[in-house]
Amino acid sequence: MTIKINNSDFRIRPSSVESFYGCSYQWGKAFLEGITSIPNSRAAIGTAIHAGVEAMWNDAIANKKKDPNLSMMTDAAMASWKEETHDGIQFGAGEDEGSCAIEIIKGTEAFIEDIVPFTSVPTGVETFYEIPLEHALVSSLGGTIDYINNDTIADVKTSKRKSGPEGHSVQQSLYKMLANANGENIQHNLIQQVVLKKQPEGAILQLEADIPHAKYLVNTLLDTLDLVVKDVAPIETILRPNPKHVFCSEKFCAHYRTCPAIKGNLKPAEVIQKVKL
Repeated sequence: MTIKINNSDFRIRPSSVESFYGCSYQWGKAFLEGITSIPNSRAAIGTAIHAGVEAMWNDAIANKKKDPNLSMMTDAAMASWKEETHDGIQFGAGEDEGSCAIEIIKGTEAFIEDIVPFTSVPTGVETFYEIPLEHALVSSLGGTIDYINNDTIADVKTSKRKSGPEGHSVQQSLYKMLANANGENIQHNLIQQVVLKKQPEGAILQLEADIPHAKYLVNTLLDTLDLVVKDVAPIETILRPNPKHVFCSEKFCAHYRTCPAIKGNLKPAEVIQKVKL
């Protein structure tokens, strides 16, 4: 068996649904077997900026006013960075710990300058919502929403380049569905985008949710896992690898060298830069 089922009764996160359709083999290794892929600097930078934003909004809620403190936000962001990278991190080309710290600080500044002035103090940050599911392997669909205020939810996204909100439709549609299933009346989805270019900038993008499509993807995922439970075929033919996936490389996938779609076509191992903190 190429994927061992070590986890059952686990939660599906909205952020993980599209990754199932990117490479269901990698998804199975992560969520059923419990072997996560290689942590990378881009994800850790985004998580760090999220942490700084969360600290700022919690302070604003407590004091009932917006008064962003870059020093406080940076402290929270760098504490998150250290937590994310304490077991090592995969840096991108030309990156090191110092360059990542600069990006975190500049990205946080861009959020303060370009997003905070046009955003109301939220009623909640990092708010968790869940819907129970009756399934042999999956206990629930649930996730944490970055920002909620009255009829609006928003999610902080960081990237190297500007992108449209449509790339986040599935995740954000599921967040809207989760919030409304738990008594909210969410009408609007926003993306609070921080573009980490040479001079970072922020923008607020409106997203049109498509809940029926997102529900279809979740239900198809669950139907696929039903086939896994029934053991109707080898698991790697149900949860198939996708060698054309954008993250199908030794740099991003911990399963690359043992993947049934890659074995036999391997090139010499790449040199992967890591750091231990």
